[in-house]
Amino acid sequence: MTTRPQNSGNPAINLTVLEEKRRAMRLQALAYLEEADRLDALYAAVTTNAPGSAAQQEVLS
Repeated sequence: MTTRPQNSGNPAINLTVLEEKRRAMRLQALAYLEEADRLDALYAAVTTNAPGSAAQQEVLS
């Protein structure tokens, strides 16, 4: 069984870990946005709408 290291409650102690996690979360968020753009383009292609209007319709609905 592994135990977690003691954390004093001070986030400044693990700045490198926090920075790595922040970067990973940002990269994941950017990947989700890219996927959303691909899905918008696919929706537009299937419904023969312009890409901008497909995204706008999705937001408005």
